[in-house]
Amino acid sequence: MSDRAALLIGQNRKMDSIQREYVALPGGAIRRVYSIDQGDGTVALGDYQAWLASRAARCSCGKVCRGSGRTCGAPECIARL
Repeated sequence: MSDRAALLIGQNRKMDSIQREYVALPGGAIRRVYSIDQGDGTVALGDYQAWLASRAARCSCGKVCRGSGRTCGAPECIARL
């Protein structure tokens, strides 16, 4: 992954690049996933969107930041700035 792509995906934070993997769902839909090798030799799949959300900046209330990246947008959180 290029440095530019890592910055765009990681919201200006360095991230480990993960392989592009997909799972076919019933009805023909596909979902992007990532795989994790387990200690017992099996492979577990994780939801890619959940992984991205876990890397996002957080507001002081714990929600994902929006807009400027400083708050979640709730009036009480904006007032704390």
